[in-house]
Amino acid sequence: MALLERLGLKKRAYVPPYNQPQVYVDAAGRLLHSPLSVYAGQIVDETTVLSVPGLWRGITLISNTIGALPIAAYRGNQKLASSPLLERPNPQETRIETISAMVASLIVHGNYVAILGQPGPNGYPEAFYPVAAPRVNVIRRDGRNVYRIDEREYDPSEILHVKNFGLPGSIVGLGILAAQRHGIGSALAMQEYAARYFTGGAQPTGIIYSENADLTQDEADMIKAAWMRHYGGTSREPAVLNATTKFQQLSDNAKDSQLVESRAFSLSEQANILGISGYLVGAPNSSRTYSNIESEAIEFVKQITPLLVRIESALTDLIPRGQYAKFTLDALLRGDTLSRYQAHAIALSSGFLTVDEVRELENRETLGEVPPSEDEVVTVPDQPELSSEA
Repeated sequence: MALLERLGLKKRAYVPPYNQPQVYVDAAGRLLHSPLSVYAGQIVDETTVLSVPGLWRGITLISNTIGALPIAAYRGNQKLASSPLLERPNPQETRIETISAMVASLIVHGNYVAILGQPGPNGYPEAFYPVAAPRVNVIRRDGRNVYRIDEREYDPSEILHVKNFGLPGSIVGLGILAAQRHGIGSALAMQEYAARYFTGGAQPTGIIYSENADLTQDEADMIKAAWMRHYGGTSREPAVLNATTKFQQLSDNAKDSQLVESRAFSLSEQANILGISGYLVGAPNSSRTYSNIESEAIEFVKQITPLLVRIESALTDLIPRGQYAKFTLDALLRGDTLSRYQAHAIALSSGFLTVDEVRELENRETLGEVPPSEDEVVTVPDQPELSSEA
């Protein structure tokens, strides 16, 4: 241990073997439950979470959708010129890469931490550089959060910290990796069972009976090995047995083992973990009776709104006072062509939108019309009177 300290190295933590993922041995030799394990006997970490198809689909859908949304600075209702921080938060990445990874970290770990770049001419940072959540340790000291990244400590003024849902008094947020560990472990166990099912790992294909009362374990293993050697795999040769040995095939199918139903239920659970509708991750029997594209888009926006607001609030603190950051949701809430045109017709006939404003909503070039002033008086010339003789 002294040699490791002189070299500046740390003793590697004991990694439990795969067949005992629920326990580890600490420095005192005590057998303890591993923080990465669950009752389902699976290791739940960042990698295994993303290996579950439903969770992968949901996390990438939410993060990529938010990452693709335009975001700008506003003062009141006026949209301001693009800010470097909002246009390209991390100079080494595109905006969608940065925001998408931010959302994924908020979902999985419950936190997003980045080191702020140097201040620009306005005194506010023009960039930030993300740090993987497992590298960050947050402690409370003298009433302030102190961020320890690797071997260095950072003041809160040097850090962007976006928290997901958390309990009162908690200095960090909760992600699905911490709050839903057993639910994810159940999904992993179901996935492993389904993968092993088709290779015969879920249930033996048959039973070999021997009438030899003195059969030893070694002899039984030899019989099994001989059977697998001749008739295992894809072999379709007929079996030839002696009078004291017989083989009974075990019938099994996915329906009887409720494999299909269990996997369908698992998809619904994964959607609940992420807080989105089941059909978004492919869960069967999701109710869509009275829904349409527009109503589904509105529902999805409601489901991701908490994440949107958390990110907007955090980025608002990094731009000049009096401004606020806001995502543009028009693309998500955009209805079909007929619905939009009907809404435009109502707006035009009611007088609260002009043709140019409607054309701007449809991403078309404006005509440059000048709306009449409220004080402008429109006079109509007198019409000549018709003579009675006419």
